[in-house]
Amino acid sequence: MGGVTGDIEIDRRFTVDELEGLPDDGRRYELSDGWLLVSPMVRRLHQVGCKNLARILDASCPGHLYVFPLPINVDDPDRTHFEPDLTIVRREFATIENGDVPLLVAEVRSPSTAGREAVLKRSGYARLAVPHYWLVDVDEPSVRILRWRAGGYDEIAFAAGDEPVTVTEPFTVTVVPSQLVRV
Repeated sequence: MGGVTGDIEIDRRFTVDELEGLPDDGRRYELSDGWLLVSPMVRRLHQVGCKNLARILDASCPGHLYVFPLPINVDDPDRTHFEPDLTIVRREFATIENGDVPLLVAEVRSPSTAGREAVLKRSGYARLAVPHYWLVDVDEPSVRILRWRAGGYDEIAFAAGDEPVTVTEPFTVTVVPSQLVRV
């Protein structure tokens, strides 16, 4: 017999359409190749990191791009559905559901999700050819910046603590990891 969480059977593959029937209980429900990923409600430090990163990116973002400071759907039709913590898309696609592949996705890692973001989501975003993938750690403030190449991601930059990191793609921006956790 399959495992059950509440009324949700978890030992089977799901489709993106089936996600609509899951409870609105504060958890994040995502799919990786049909396997259900359930994340607990985010911690306050996680939210602080997301808000500060969005503020920094938005201040440098050129007009033809749009920063989504909250999760939006990033789907690989039918079996994969991710909700990155922060997403950057071309402005003309900002109001179109699944209008294009994001230019950048950022995941703010939590102890309970660090492994899936480093492995499952990384491979899922690579399959979609998302050009830029950022992994942010708010517990030990750091940012790992990855760039897509055919077949996967290469790490192009890493910074921790008060060390600044500057990237020029998809636009020029400097991030200091310790500033991401300041209230």
